[in-house]
Amino acid sequence: MTGLIHNDWSAMLYDGRDCCFSKAYSLHIVDRVGGGDSFGAGLIYALLNQYPAQKAVDFAVAASALKHSIEGDFNRVSVAEVEKLAEGGGSGRVQR
Repeated sequence: MTGLIHNDWSAMLYDGRDCCFSKAYSLHIVDRVGGGDSFGAGLIYALLNQYPAQKAVDFAVAASALKHSIEGDFNRVSVAEVEKLAEGGGSGRVQR
């Protein structure tokens, strides 16, 4: 049962030349629904705002990691909260 609620979470983005790997987050999963959508939305937001590839994948993974800590399918976090997690130098453990 532990594997169902505790997972590591990371991603890789290929920009046509280089592969960018996000940091890994250790998640206590509250709800998986919307995690992929949150990653996609975070990546679209980052690319539309012309984030470099590394920052874009870090932002998208942070958005998805935060969503996994919220019940329901709506990611109720702000851009500032996602940026804070994405830019943090901590352990990568999501705490809400």
